[in-house]
Amino acid sequence: MELPEFELIFEKIAPLRVGVIGDFAVDFYFDLIKNTGEISLETGQEVWWGSRPRTSLGAAGNVVQNLAALGVGFIKVFGAVGRDVYGREMLDLLQKLDVDTAGISMPGEGWDTCVYTKPLQKNVELNRLDFGTHNCLSDENFEEILMSLESQMADLDVLIINQQFPAPLLTGGRVVLLNKLIVKYPSVFVLADMRTFGLALRGVTLKVNTEELARLLQLEGYENWNAEECSRYGRQLAQIIDGPVLITHGEHGMYHVSEKVTQHSEALRLEGELDTVGAGDTAVAAFAASAGAKVSIEDALKLANFAAAVTVQKKNQTGTATPEEVVRIGQSTLFVNSELFTQSLIQN
Repeated sequence: MELPEFELIFEKIAPLRVGVIGDFAVDFYFDLIKNTGEISLETGQEVWWGSRPRTSLGAAGNVVQNLAALGVGFIKVFGAVGRDVYGREMLDLLQKLDVDTAGISMPGEGWDTCVYTKPLQKNVELNRLDFGTHNCLSDENFEEILMSLESQMADLDVLIINQQFPAPLLTGGRVVLLNKLIVKYPSVFVLADMRTFGLALRGVTLKVNTEELARLLQLEGYENWNAEECSRYGRQLAQIIDGPVLITHGEHGMYHVSEKVTQHSEALRLEGELDTVGAGDTAVAAFAASAGAKVSIEDALKLANFAAAVTVQKKNQTGTATPEEVVRIGQSTLFVNSELFTQSLIQN
């Protein structure tokens, strides 16, 4: 891909209207010092010190902040947050990005905002403390969210579905309801990233990594799959869901597989320590926005790879990629025998 084409793609992405429905979370990072020598008078135990508390959007929220970073002009979100301190923080983070949050439901007591708490000790992430990842949303609350989405579908160019957690928002039965809604709006490009309920989808593009693909098809040995095997198993899944499959394959790049055609884009050769947290969300945002802007599949795959290459080089954060960063990494990309080669990236 010539670099000027990137700029044309970003121009096409800017006016898009994108909706995101799914599991929204807050990523809460802080630096932790354990050996302080300070003893609590109340408990008699050593006091740990925290510093540099910082938050960012996680799960479906990370897709949103990646869309915003890529320059998407209008974003609507549909999901649930708790009536708690993290819920207030999430809404504030979304509103700072000028995201339309009218589709966010706030269930009553018993629903905790989903949070990944990530303490860092000397830049190494320790045990996470998670909130809300096993919430169960009532049917009444889900119907409220679905009605809000239905009222906005006619105005959308793209819909992204994110299922991160085992229960909070989407279940197999609720995905069936989404299918019935989506089929009414064939002009909306739909991309789903679902850890559990992908087999319930019909007629949309499903993003998976190779581990998820193997689990959905009840296969083993995915660690050693080659391109031909990814293509073959991707076609099997595409036949089941009656829609294309977007496969991220780590250092081997990405594949877009339909029942008849496989398109492949190599990842980029990267050096140094990498952080793959959230790279899959970057790929989802970049590919969905490109496809929604009627960019070719080949160029959408390449843009997703370039954007993810930016993200994985940002340590200890759920990173994003801006158009300027994508162009910059493109200008410094290594070419070997006139082709892009690979080393890392998007197994998330």
